[in-house]
Amino acid sequence: MNEPLAVCLCCTYGRPTELGEAVKCFLDQDYENKHLIISNDQEGVILKMEDLPQNITIVNHPKRFSSLGEKRNAIKCQMEADYYFVWDDDDLYTPWRISKSIDIFESRDHLDILKASHAFMSTHNTSYKIVQNLFHSQACISKEFMDKNDYPEKSVGEDMDFERKARIQSMNDMPLLWYVYRWGMDVHHLSGIANEKESWERSLLFEPYNQVQGEVIIKPEFQRDYWTDIEKTLHPNHAEIWRKQLNEKS
Repeated sequence: MNEPLAVCLCCTYGRPTELGEAVKCFLDQDYENKHLIISNDQEGVILKMEDLPQNITIVNHPKRFSSLGEKRNAIKCQMEADYYFVWDDDDLYTPWRISKSIDIFESRDHLDILKASHAFMSTHNTSYKIVQNLFHSQACISKEFMDKNDYPEKSVGEDMDFERKARIQSMNDMPLLWYVYRWGMDVHHLSGIANEKESWERSLLFEPYNQVQGEVIIKPEFQRDYWTDIEKTLHPNHAEIWRKQLNEKS
């Protein structure tokens, strides 16, 4: 039996180093039938990868979208999938993120979106803690729900509005932690601004973004060993589970 096709949707803007880490997380997945779509709408910037794998597509838009919701709607139409995964450009995903999600999803009935109830949160890429939060960025979304629903054309809360009609299940077992939400790192986060119009336009004025121009080569690599960093912060029992999973996937 063929594996369902998992399509990962990565909206990016002005963060080539962080994007390279997100791409590495994709390449390290223990799931074979996967495809990553990267949507870049930073004007004057062309993203490329050397020896681009066949299962990665980079779409460079000549003009910026009017909202994050519009951008999410455009990227989800790029390819038909059995399951869709939100793959934010500045966060990290464990090697079992896709496989665990699909295994659980296919064992449940009447489900639109699957998430883990907890995730790691990193502040300034230096400290880690486990938080209870159903981040949209760790969602596994069914084809049926994605086909029938669009994101509202707004830039704050578009993810929450998108999920309102969904039948969502969250899992809370320690081994199912598969997402690292990274806050800070001297990059601008759309979700950190309350005013929608200000949020979308402020990134245009954010200096590090404007330093990225022309043709940019994305390098799929980590800046350091994040998984070992996380292990050091865990309770010994959890650290043992974490280490075992990583060893199984390596």
